[in-house]
Amino acid sequence: MAGRTSIIIQGTAWGVQETKNGKRFLRVSVSPGYRDRNGNWVSQPEQNYSVWPAGYANLNPVFDQIAQLRQNQDTYVDVTIVGEVNGFHGYQTKQGESAASCNVNASAVAITNVRQKNGGQSQGYGGGYGQQPQGGYQPSQPPASDPWGNGGGDPEF
Repeated sequence: MAGRTSIIIQGTAWGVQETKNGKRFLRVSVSPGYRDRNGNWVSQPEQNYSVWPAGYANLNPVFDQIAQLRQNQDTYVDVTIVGEVNGFHGYQTKQGESAASCNVNASAVAITNVRQKNGGQSQGYGGGYGQQPQGGYQPSQPPASDPWGNGGGDPEF
């Protein structure tokens, strides 16, 4: 029997999406890179992940927190995910570049940071998100349509 490999992903959650049959998943992008011998940062191509709850994991509370935080398009949510890779699919970006998206079955998703688009104050995260949205209302579920419906390329902000 082949062993399964767990991976840890640290990236930016762009939002929660729902399939027609009600399954929810998280869109996450990672901008990997490394430091060269001179200490310069060398970027690698961005990686995109569709993060699905593993069969036994109830990720709805953290998915709800992320959806609530992403109501404000200027708020970025950094996450750390523990899971197993469950397939890849390739596509072309709007710029005509080849890219790949990876499906991950996650056993855990943690919000590690919340930051503002224009360099606003970032918040360290150690757990749940407790702040109520402004205006005293609870936001509705995220739209069922795919905000990334541009062929899998970069989200437009």
